[in-house]
Parts: sequence; C-alpha cells; structure tokens
Amino acid sequence: MKLHLIRHAESEANAASNLDNPTYYYDAKITLKGKEQAKKLHDKIKHIKFDKYFCSPLTRTLETFSIIFPNISPIIDPLLREHLYHSCDVGRQPKILKKEFAHYNFNNLRDFWWNNNISINDKTIKKENHNDIKKRLISFLKNIQTLKDKNIVIVSHGTFLSQITNYMLDNCELFICNYDEIINNV
Repeated sequence: MKLHLIRHAESEANAASNLDNPTYYYDAKITLKGKEQAKKLHDKIKHIKFDKYFCSPLTRTLETFSIIFPNISPIIDPLLREHLYHSCDVGRQPKILKKEFAHYNFNNLRDFWWNNNISINDKTIKKENHNDIKKRLISFLKNIQTLKDKNIVIVSHGTFLSQITNYMLDNCELFICNYDEIINNV
C-alpha cells in the first residue's frame, strides 16, 4: 500500500513570526498563499487515482483537503492531528466544524478530540510530548494495516508527518512512501 502524505497549506500560524505572542491562532485557517499552494498541488496530482482519503480535523488540513480534493469527503481522524504545542493546534468542537464543513462527516470525533477527548477549557493549550505523538502515529498505522487499498492519501501536519519522513515537509509538499517500509521503522 502506498501512502501519499500531504502537509497542509500555509496557515495563519505558519505565516506568523511568533505563534503565541501577541496573537493566538486557535485552529488557524490557511492563508491566500496557502490556497494557491493547495491549487497547485491539486493540478499536480489530479490524474492520480486514490482509493481512500484521511484528514486531520484541524481547520487548516480540512481547508487544504477541500481545495486539493473537491467533492470528496475524507475520513476525519483525530489521530492525525498536529503535536499539541501551540494555540494553532487547539481544535474546535465537532458541532462547530460541521457548520463550516457541512459535507464532511464528523461522527467519529468526540468533544475535545484535540485533548484526547478529555474536557478542558477550549482555549487551554495542554502540551503533548513527542512520545504522545509517536503513540498516535503507531495507533493510526495499526488501524490502516489491514486495508486492501493501493493508494491512500493522508492530509496532516508537519511534526506529525515528520515521524515518518524524518524531516519537516514544506506546506503542501507531497511525500510518497510504502506502508511496509515505514511500519518497520516507527
């Protein structure tokens, strides 16, 4: 099985010089530059037939996905979220996301999904460590190991995907790898 890893387009937080001071970028949206990046990637890969699509529930990935893959609804998986470290990594409740992304299914998201489903003030940043993100990656990879699909898309985040790629992908960069090769290295 081939995994097509895509880091989200440039977000407001990516464009900021300091993520947490003086402005907080809770669940940051993509910028105009980010929209252009996503359109370019759409044009580059529109000829590829994908069998299954996964996406992080953070707004910047959902917006990126909707530009690259219009009219397709991904599997929204909270395991694919970014390493919770900055305000931009704090998510929003499923009922709020559903209003903005009405054609996506958020039924598998529970409230406070960005905080492992534990109730917390919506603006609290409860930082994860690198072991937490590694556990989520391993859990996701185990969840998809029995899929018979050949080409899978995963739209996620720089730090999360760097656990596979061993480097920080650029915004809207595509990285292709084989499942069997990465499962043995995580």
